[in-house]
Amino acid sequence: MVDFFTNKASRAVFLGLIFLTLATPCSWAWGREGHRLTALVAEAYMTPEAKSQIKELLGSESLADVAPWADSYRSDHPETGVWHYVDIPKSAATFDRDRDCPLSSTDPKSPWRDCVTDRILYFEGRLGDTSLSPTDRAMALKFLVHLIGDIHQPFHAMGDDRGGNNVHVSFLGSTQCDSYSCNLHGVWDDSMIEQRGLNESKYTALLLQEIKENGWEKMSGGAPSTWANISHHYAVQAYAPNGALITHEYFNEEIKVVDAELALGGLRLARVLNRLLVAPEVDPAGRKLLPAVENPAPK
Repeated sequence: MVDFFTNKASRAVFLGLIFLTLATPCSWAWGREGHRLTALVAEAYMTPEAKSQIKELLGSESLADVAPWADSYRSDHPETGVWHYVDIPKSAATFDRDRDCPLSSTDPKSPWRDCVTDRILYFEGRLGDTSLSPTDRAMALKFLVHLIGDIHQPFHAMGDDRGGNNVHVSFLGSTQCDSYSCNLHGVWDDSMIEQRGLNESKYTALLLQEIKENGWEKMSGGAPSTWANISHHYAVQAYAPNGALITHEYFNEEIKVVDAELALGGLRLARVLNRLLVAPEVDPAGRKLLPAVENPAPK
């Protein structure tokens, strides 16, 4: 395993080869800017038809505008908090649904469990169900854009130390990250993105350029469990011990992963929405027929 905190040489990041004293209240996922960047990348790859349907569902709000919404919703609906992550043990090689995704706390008989991999599929089904009200489908869309962002934040796929929230660190010489004590999860949520020093427009342009230069469009598919496995691998590689100094060397290596995960999250979000938000076919009786769903409810 790579260790930035010994004398071992740091690794190069090979993308896609494998399928602070207190935790801050904001360390739930990518911070607001990370979620917006993922949505902005998605918007660049969405079909006109999907964009039109999103406008019908969201009105004047854009996909980027609603991307952070699920974190605000969670404040008044704490039962949804477990939908944002999956607790794969650091020592485990891959995601195990029975081990890592608990039964629904509100309905133990539900086929849908309480972790991000299941809830992405759940909200895919609801967004694609044109028999639901526009309000319900809009909520599903807002959850979907957020949760697909969440699953691409590596520390949302590792259960140890509350996904790094309990790992107190110094980031580039400071133990204070904005108004909170630095922790590893928060550094990945916000601090490394902020350290880029780019405004939203320039950062989005950078991600779109990296997609083209690296040919990442071909990696836009996959299932949520695969995305979780890749994120978990990155989290294990980037894990730091309590009290660690997050150095410029660490930042220079791991920002490559941050950028890739923001970009791939956007590509995969666009692929999902382009598939779901197609004009429904109509049978001879005039009833709308749902588009095919790639990922059925888990057994």
